[in-house]
Amino acid sequence: MNRPLTVVLASALAVSACGTTVGGEATVAPASSSRASTTPNVPAGLDPGQYPTTTRDVPSPSGDNAWIIEGNRMAEALVQVDEVDRRLTVGGAGLRSYPVLSGDQLSTRVPDTTARIFTRNRMRVGMTTTRGDDFDRPTVAVRIGLYRFDSPEIAAAVLEAITSSTQALPKVAIDGHAEVSAAEFTPGTVDGYRAEGPFVINVSGTAPTNAEAARFVAKAFDLQVPKTTAFSPTPVTSIRTLPGDKDGVLSRTLLQESTELTSLSNAYFGLEALLHRIRYLSDAAPYRKAGVDLVGEGAAIVYRTRDAAAATTMVAEVTADSRARAGNRPVESPAGLPQAQCTFRTEATSYICIVSAGRWVTTAGGSSLQLAREAVSAEYAILTKNP
Repeated sequence: MNRPLTVVLASALAVSACGTTVGGEATVAPASSSRASTTPNVPAGLDPGQYPTTTRDVPSPSGDNAWIIEGNRMAEALVQVDEVDRRLTVGGAGLRSYPVLSGDQLSTRVPDTTARIFTRNRMRVGMTTTRGDDFDRPTVAVRIGLYRFDSPEIAAAVLEAITSSTQALPKVAIDGHAEVSAAEFTPGTVDGYRAEGPFVINVSGTAPTNAEAARFVAKAFDLQVPKTTAFSPTPVTSIRTLPGDKDGVLSRTLLQESTELTSLSNAYFGLEALLHRIRYLSDAAPYRKAGVDLVGEGAAIVYRTRDAAAATTMVAEVTADSRARAGNRPVESPAGLPQAQCTFRTEATSYICIVSAGRWVTTAGGSSLQLAREAVSAEYAILTKNP
């Protein structure tokens, strides 16, 4: 069903089914007892439960998993939505700001007709970012999507097909962007498309009036087109050569049990992809200040910072930001790890623990405080032994 951006924003889940990051939190699934570590090097007093305390092997990607890795690369080519308008700060992974392939998920990013056109033309992967002025009931909102095809010619043909499919909708001129095909999707929502190299850029703006929505779309294209042209996509013939891990960050994470699309729930990415995923952009400062340049996401999340001092400061600042929200409260740290900070999060009805180990920071969370403590303890052991 075709849905305007306001409806998509209002109905989005707080956490995706793929275990995607929301504000530095991941849903934790315990490892089987067969994977539990027997190494004697676990720091004294820690209780990792049945989680492993050693690094894991990360296989080379194949098929769609390789395209998901490329999608996370594309996140670096997406503008942060608050650059369009400073009110647009709430969203993140709960509004599907992570890679997407063809299928049901694609229809939550673009109208059904567009999704069918993308699928017919073998859209390889998309990366989107969505924010509004409120998570559930936004008055203004913008979604920006970057969709990859095999060639510029195919992307141009896709744009032509979209333009043809929207002939019955009221056309909207986008100031400064004559090459953008835009239409009024519903009153107050303007949907625009442009082909740029092998990409189709989609911007959907929602506001009280079509004129304001069109201004959002124009500003987004002003910012997005230069970032897209500056980005170097991986050639189609080289996609399967993309590494399954980078600098061992993913090997340091606990494995998130998942479907065959393991790269959705076990992923590595950079700072910009992380910031697209966090719910509140007001929480971005600690990550930027700490110099986070690489993130590994599995059943727990690992962040590489500038140095040990930056990591320690990041833990304190992320904890302070979390506990400043109404209803959140501190809870007991794990046994043997008093420096870890654990918090009950009212909004997500879950627990989150965070700790640093050298230049690394790790977070682990879930509905059970015991699992969160055990997972963060296991991660601390892994990071301590693999600095």
